[in-house]
Amino acid sequence: MPVVNVEGVDIAYDVEGEGSPMILLHGFAATAADNFGRTGWVQALARTGRRIVTIDLRGHGKSGHPHDEAAYAGGQLVDDVIAVMDELGIAKADLMGFSMGAGLAMRLASQYGDRFDKVVLAGVGGGMLTPRGDGWSDKVVEALTTEDPESIADPTAKGFRLYAEHLGQDRLALAACMKAPGSGRDVDFSAIGGEVLVIAGARDDMAGDPDALAAVIPGAKAETVPGADHMYLLANPMCKGMVIDFLTGWA
Repeated sequence: MPVVNVEGVDIAYDVEGEGSPMILLHGFAATAADNFGRTGWVQALARTGRRIVTIDLRGHGKSGHPHDEAAYAGGQLVDDVIAVMDELGIAKADLMGFSMGAGLAMRLASQYGDRFDKVVLAGVGGGMLTPRGDGWSDKVVEALTTEDPESIADPTAKGFRLYAEHLGQDRLALAACMKAPGSGRDVDFSAIGGEVLVIAGARDDMAGDPDALAAVIPGAKAETVPGADHMYLLANPMCKGMVIDFLTGWA
């Protein structure tokens, strides 16, 4: 994967297909290849006449892995995406983010609305509107940093630990990313422009109701994927069909 250096951190990206550009942003502890390559999204979207740009977010995959949480704070991840777009000469693109990537997509669309057309927010919903308040991020950080994985009691946190190890991720970098302030929850939802689709699984308790999030984004529409949960939303063929219908205007 080629890289662009942003203030000393290499940001890895890949490009496939030809046509109008579309940026894909993966979820926490994932990689672009796992979220969007393995599940067939890159190939399916490229077949709609799009130039697909996938990015490994900092701390993930083939991008740089700083262990200092300050490297992830504020608008760092936003700046990384804009830097990749500028490197590729992309003035405007469609945008899709999953889970943490959807939170990043909302920040991008609210701050750089003139650079994005259609925006897909996948694996998020009403849960983005209020802080969790249950210490969830602390549980994930502890799960990522403990030397004794058998001590992890929270099943979701343990799932992130196992997933990160499966992908060969830098667990300390992921922990720093999780601890850094700033998330989709501090977005000015009213500033998000363009056409927006919020899509989540009917069994996704982590995301919450996609209709609730769509209701606070001007003109947004929502879709619920029957039977899907958070972890397997991207592998669900119905999800892919709903997104492609939205992007192509077939719905």
